[in-house]
Amino acid sequence: MMWNPLLRFGVLLSFLLLCLPNVLQATHIVGGEMNYTCLGNDEYEITLTIFRDCYNGNPNAWFDNPASIGVFNEDNVLLQEILLPLMNNDTLNPVLTSECLVVPPDVCVHTTTYRTIVTLPPIPGGYQLAYQRCCRNETIVNIVDPLDTGATYGVTISEAALEACNSNPKFKEWPPIYICVNEPIVFDQSAIDQDGDSIVYRLCTPLTGATPDIPQPQPPNNPPYDEIQWIDPPYNVDNMLNGSPGGAPLSINSETGLLTGFPVTQGQFVVGICVEEYRDGILISTTRRDFQYNIGLCGEADAAFAAPEVQCGSLTVNFDNQSNGSSNYLWLFNDPGNPGASSAMTDPVYTFSDTGQYTVMLIVAPGEVCEDTAFQEIHLKPNTLVPDFELSIDGCSDVAALQVQDNSEDTLHDIASWNWTVTPGGLTSEAPSPVFTIEEAGTYTVALTLTSTEGCTDTLSQTIDVKLLSNALTALQFSQCPGDSTALNPDFNAAYTYSWGSHPDIEDPSLPNPVVQPLETTAYSVTVSDVAGNCSLETEVLVEVAPALNPSLPPDTTICVPDFTLQASDPNAVFYNWYADAALTEPIGEGDTLQVSPMGSAVYYVLVRDALGCTAVDSVTVTGNAINVITTSQGGICPGALGAAAVINQD
Repeated sequence: MMWNPLLRFGVLLSFLLLCLPNVLQATHIVGGEMNYTCLGNDEYEITLTIFRDCYNGNPNAWFDNPASIGVFNEDNVLLQEILLPLMNNDTLNPVLTSECLVVPPDVCVHTTTYRTIVTLPPIPGGYQLAYQRCCRNETIVNIVDPLDTGATYGVTISEAALEACNSNPKFKEWPPIYICVNEPIVFDQSAIDQDGDSIVYRLCTPLTGATPDIPQPQPPNNPPYDEIQWIDPPYNVDNMLNGSPGGAPLSINSETGLLTGFPVTQGQFVVGICVEEYRDGILISTTRRDFQYNIGLCGEADAAFAAPEVQCGSLTVNFDNQSNGSSNYLWLFNDPGNPGASSAMTDPVYTFSDTGQYTVMLIVAPGEVCEDTAFQEIHLKPNTLVPDFELSIDGCSDVAALQVQDNSEDTLHDIASWNWTVTPGGLTSEAPSPVFTIEEAGTYTVALTLTSTEGCTDTLSQTIDVKLLSNALTALQFSQCPGDSTALNPDFNAAYTYSWGSHPDIEDPSLPNPVVQPLETTAYSVTVSDVAGNCSLETEVLVEVAPALNPSLPPDTTICVPDFTLQASDPNAVFYNWYADAALTEPIGEGDTLQVSPMGSAVYYVLVRDALGCTAVDSVTVTGNAINVITTSQGGICPGALGAAAVINQD
């Protein structure tokens, strides 16, 4: 049997794709369409145009080589597969409505067109041609699960179209790949029909196709094909772009194919357009294309910069360029002491010749069509503002008062405002000499920003250590199991003295970290003082003793049945483990019940644990008899075929 080279290549490529990692299933599909042209003698030129995102798409998810087109009859049965090799690819240039608009650098679309000539003799019902690929960009915002949504591009050549050697209408232009938000969409999306048939345009829902599991089906899956699922609301076939109120929905003139709209939502959107071809009032073909609109901010030559309106004490000014749309700049500083002073730097630093008022001008894209300018006045003044303040601490128990005494002055003007910040903590104040409440010990930074009536500003910061006696204790509450002991202050600070009052289980109240063994929950009072004796704090440390665990088990038991269920209970237990040895080496079960089948006498142990981790152990003896009848200790008889009699022996 002779192999078609293209078919052999397609089989080999399909095998390789199955062996490659999932990275080749990455998203990249932007859009596409299929067209057909009748050449006569039952021959048709088929063109398949595919678009991929070369920025958001994975670089390994390249165009198919070969691409597989399936030819189906009206009953959705595959008649043949056409494998088309990749010939070339190109990159589309964004087209915007104004030469002054600039597209961000992350917008990039590759395209390729596959062509072939195929013989399609007339058959009842005509043909369906389809190509499928997965997946669409994960960043698409108007459809459900774009990462798992593929695409189907195809045409239907009806029986009437075959008999008339018809060619489908061809779109004249691919839609623009980038749309400016808050800018109108006006685009000619019309098509040309070489047969002169009537054409009707409408927006339509794109078709889904392949899946992430089989992203490149060869041959394509059989029709019919499902439509993609809109995120509705707000998106649907009548509103493909705007997810927020305002603007105008995308629409197309049914007669002219003029596509219009006013998008107000940024993002990536799937859009579908259908062209219906009528002859003598009868629909003979539908051409469907879908594509991806990137809608975002469009940069435009826009001059803007930041500089201090008033600067005191320095003639050197730093300029922050905030312009958009160009990298060419011209700064004019208008300094009489240095006529013609200018700069072409992005963010210049310029030293003026003297104090005074200057008007600085920035020209963006100088001499170009989209030139823009910005102006700002800068007032340079001598600095007579001197910030100064003192810090002090009042209190050292559980809170302290941080007192600030302002000593600032301005030798020529008045002080207009004080702006205080304390970090950490984010405390602020606009009072001249504020007081701040500190609740945590540590090192604090106090910063002051002064502003004079002339608009001059200056700053000063100082640090201060705050010590609180509440930090002299490790914790104010502990928990322990019955019979355990607790250290009341294991991480004590030797800079403090401690007095634990009168407690029966504390022999030396002056110890900084006494160890106690309370039988029940107990509060231990303590007084903490600094070494100098200037400050003291009275508080208490609570030791919570967990309730004693006392697991309940059935009495020792002799069974006359094959299986027996042991039940343990303790109101304070949250965990049960069963063992068959007193050393508790290997658990044989979990939970409050255990099913046992001893042959002879066996001891079972249960370990219970509460939420605090306290444990207790109990045991029960179960004797299993392997005789048919046994006389109980009370003189009765317990029958049991191959089972055992049951005798309950109390301890």
